[in-house]
Amino acid sequence: MSELLLEVGCEELPASFVRKAYTDLLASVSQQLAEAGVLEEPGTAMGTPRRLILSFPKLKARQEDQVKEVRGPGVKAAYDADGNPTQALLGFCRGQGVDPADLRKDDQYVWASKTVVGRPTTEILSEVLPKAIRGLSFDKTMRWGSSRMRFARPIRWIVATFGGSLVPFGIEGVLSGIHSYGHRFYAPEPFPATNLQMLLTGLRDRNVEPDAEVRREKILSQATAVAEGRPDFNEGLLEENAFLTEWPTAIQGEFKEGFLDLPEAVLVTAMAKHERMFPVRDEIGKLTNKFVFIRNSGQDEDVRRGSEWVLNARFNDAKFFYDEDSQHNLDYFLEQTSQIIFQEKLGTVRQRADRLSKLAEHIALNTGAIGREVEFARTAGLYAKADLSTGLVSELSSLQGIIGGAYARREGIFGSIAWAIETQYDITKNTDPGDCSGERASLRLSMADQLDKLAGYLGIGKEPTGSSDPFGLRRAATILIEIAWMWPGTLPSYESFFDFALGLYADQGFELDGAAAKKSLISLFASRYSSMLPDVRHDALEAAMLSTDSPSLLVPRGVRLRKDAINAFTEDTAFIQTARRPLNILASARRDGVEFSADGAISDISAASLESAEAEALLAAAASQVSGMALAVVDEDAQTIIKLVKQLASPINTFFDTTMVMAENPAVRHARLSLLAGVAQQLLAAGDFSKLVIEG
Repeated sequence: MSELLLEVGCEELPASFVRKAYTDLLASVSQQLAEAGVLEEPGTAMGTPRRLILSFPKLKARQEDQVKEVRGPGVKAAYDADGNPTQALLGFCRGQGVDPADLRKDDQYVWASKTVVGRPTTEILSEVLPKAIRGLSFDKTMRWGSSRMRFARPIRWIVATFGGSLVPFGIEGVLSGIHSYGHRFYAPEPFPATNLQMLLTGLRDRNVEPDAEVRREKILSQATAVAEGRPDFNEGLLEENAFLTEWPTAIQGEFKEGFLDLPEAVLVTAMAKHERMFPVRDEIGKLTNKFVFIRNSGQDEDVRRGSEWVLNARFNDAKFFYDEDSQHNLDYFLEQTSQIIFQEKLGTVRQRADRLSKLAEHIALNTGAIGREVEFARTAGLYAKADLSTGLVSELSSLQGIIGGAYARREGIFGSIAWAIETQYDITKNTDPGDCSGERASLRLSMADQLDKLAGYLGIGKEPTGSSDPFGLRRAATILIEIAWMWPGTLPSYESFFDFALGLYADQGFELDGAAAKKSLISLFASRYSSMLPDVRHDALEAAMLSTDSPSLLVPRGVRLRKDAINAFTEDTAFIQTARRPLNILASARRDGVEFSADGAISDISAASLESAEAEALLAAAASQVSGMALAVVDEDAQTIIKLVKQLASPINTFFDTTMVMAENPAVRHARLSLLAGVAQQLLAAGDFSKLVIEG
């Protein structure tokens, strides 16, 4: 067994690309080596902005020989009347390199046993590795020089060895070799590396830490050590810095104390999001005028002065806009949004503000709002987008909403309203909406925001296509589902709220295709469930959704409830078969146009009209749990639904084993089918069992 080492060296990759790139590269190479039959042990992967590294500690030296059975011509075509080989058979033998005497035949065909000699692994790798590298996908790609290949950044070198020897191949003029390179500025000279340990040692000796987790720990420890206070660590920022650097070194800097008068959100966003710096807080959590910067090269003092200059300049710009904004109130900024176009066919942001206010109020009235909560929703909707006309948001667009909330507090607007405006773009900040009116206002505002956007864009035919979603409509649907799942209690179907949103556009004189919009909305929700519930078996999710074109998909809590219930039955083949019996016969009756009461209540069915003791027993069983099932659905009690559904198994089987459903008497047939429709309603509370796949 021998080791494979691969390193792809390139110009600096964007930080967000690196982990995905080496993970995808590992998966691709692993799959191809497994298919080739030479993979013995799993590989490992790591990377920096300038390199993607793979290692497989044990690969076979070559493929094993295989004996293949190759089918030849039919027996009648292979031999003439005298039993001699025909030209067809001789041609087959020449093509396969076998002697006619070594063939075997069955009742229909002639067969040849052919030994396929295994290929050397080095030869396989020369094909697999460039294919895997070329197959990497990135959010953004480029070409360089005369290259026809698209990649995130230009490739500069490739290390490829197997068992210490070169694996020869080339990509766009870059030939594989056995030499890697250290840090771009500290140690740019090449050095040999023919196995992983040799590469790791060589890199670390040359100021490159190849392991992202080690870089992350170095950033944590160094930042803590140099900071005069407590660095404000954030997982996303840690990850970004780990993939921005090959040899991270933490330094502390400071900015002018006068800038601490700016809203904290401005300071933190400018440091963390725009400059990738860690803010520093004192022992009571108050922001200080210190920050920690992670450098990849240069001298501490030079980098410190440069980062301080950049940050002070950014804060100076922010303070200018903040001071300018301070001369006006939210009502002024709200009116200024009449000059901002929301969408060419959907009016201005000011018009949208009126819609959001009315829609948020409507949602509040229909989601149990009490006291001043209706006012909170209405006012938050009105001012939600006012900060889009502020100078500070024009300078730092990532502060949308945050600045609106800060300015609302500055004006003394009620805290729940300010919180709703501030968190409208990040619902995860609402951790306890059951006990906090501000968090409920935030979620109601976010619902209104997404529903208005979806109604408008879908109403003018701008639904997402393929991988293209320029208006973020898939994300909007995802947010609505997430809100429904985190809402503290039951939530009406989004269908009614969506209809109200469409009506608000109509009131303003905008013409939308409401029917097409709703159809697209349902389709969007259907696609989101499969993305948001990746661990749910595909057929179980289909069963929980009931249908991919039903308005029931606009009740996310119902889908989640059925998902929880149906999971209890996915391996219960006997019950699935039982539950399918009424569902299947009802589907057949609908196709044939046979009449029955599809939506009738169990209580409306007369026992005498069934003319069957077993049918009466099934009616009694279903009727006895109508109220219990309804209560379990309202309470979202999956365990009770599971128990009640299981109790129907025996009477269903007994009924079908003894009773002819499609009786000749139309009245009896109607009654029995109506009974099954009532039973099906209870089964569907757990999901559509006809969608479950039975193994074997």
